[in-house]
Amino acid sequence: TPPSTWTLLRLWRFARPYNAQLLLGFLLTLAATAATLVPPYLTMPLMDEVLIPYQRGVPIDRDLVTLYLGGLLGAAMLAWVLSWARTWILALVSERIGADLRTTTYEHLLKLSLEYFGGKRTGDLMARIGSETDRICVFLSLHLLDFATDVLMIGMTAAILFSIDPGLALVTLLPLPFIAWMIHLVRDRLRHG
Repeated sequence: TPPSTWTLLRLWRFARPYNAQLLLGFLLTLAATAATLVPPYLTMPLMDEVLIPYQRGVPIDRDLVTLYLGGLLGAAMLAWVLSWARTWILALVSERIGADLRTTTYEHLLKLSLEYFGGKRTGDLMARIGSETDRICVFLSLHLLDFATDVLMIGMTAAILFSIDPGLALVTLLPLPFIAWMIHLVRDRLRHG
């Protein structure tokens, strides 16, 4: 049987000492995601108050354009800085979790009997421990972070869509359950294949 995804929850005991950094990383993820959602709110008035009137022959208000473009630049820079800080903190935490995991596994290996090592090659065991913990670190620092960011982005985008037009938001988000079901179906086939 393929391993369960719930096995990853056993890593929580290694993450517990880093709760403060994980909370800071989550807050930075929220802030970075919110900062990436600012441009649509600035683009709408830029279109309505500057570009559409310009097409009608109204001269461009340079101060207004400067304000909106400065806001777009500021939001992009803020999102970049927050994303960088989030990635740095969570990569640091994932490396520390990986180090704790390697140390715990190595200490467990030292407690095993000599019979166990008689049938196994020690170098292979050590290489496997290193490569598997590296894979866990990459998962924690990249893939899990991307997944959490994507979920937050979908949730915040849905909230923005509902605030603009609830009917259009429902139509836009209607395919999401079907997409989630298809991902689950393909994932199960890949795990067994």
